[in-house]
Amino acid sequence: MVGYRQKWVQDLPPAGGFPKLTYARTSVSPIPGSYIFAGVFSVMAIGTYIFFEDKVKRNAREEEEKRRLSMILPILQAENDINFLASPHQNVYFTRWMPPQIGKRAVALIREI
Repeated sequence: MVGYRQKWVQDLPPAGGFPKLTYARTSVSPIPGSYIFAGVFSVMAIGTYIFFEDKVKRNAREEEEKRRLSMILPILQAENDINFLASPHQNVYFTRWMPPQIGKRAVALIREI
């Protein structure tokens, strides 16, 4: 048991009262629509520029690879022919033999030419 008694004191407002609260609705100043339009337009313009710049580079790389493969294709075909002629021949009508394929890209190049 506590051996002393504490006097109970109620909290009171400060002298003169509390300051008034502003509870009225305040709205943020809106961003003009032209700023939003300009921002969206600039982001889209930059993205389109980057996309088409990359597309030009990609097309150039693909064209270079097509030219490179078309140059090397006769050499690969000759190598496959030499390997075929050096191998013992079997009757192709009674086996599952098929001519060696150079690759799908080379076949596609042959079709383009």
